[in-house]
Amino acid sequence: MINEEALAELRATLEADGYRLDADEVEGRIRVQVSATSEACADCLVPKPVFLGILRNSLGVSEQSIDLTYPADEPS
Repeated sequence: MINEEALAELRATLEADGYRLDADEVEGRIRVQVSATSEACADCLVPKPVFLGILRNSLGVSEQSIDLTYPADEPS
């Protein structure tokens, strides 16, 4: 189960830098997508491995159960 309170804090932090965070749980995996808005600060988004660690700590799940998509991963 996704900890919505922890995600709310992460969302607020990302939104301050121009990003959106969407998350859902499917078949025991947590899918997290970070999307850039037109106001996104390119230098403000931490590297994926760092954000995976943040998600692990915030959600209390293993990194192996998180599928993280960053703006650069999205097709153009």
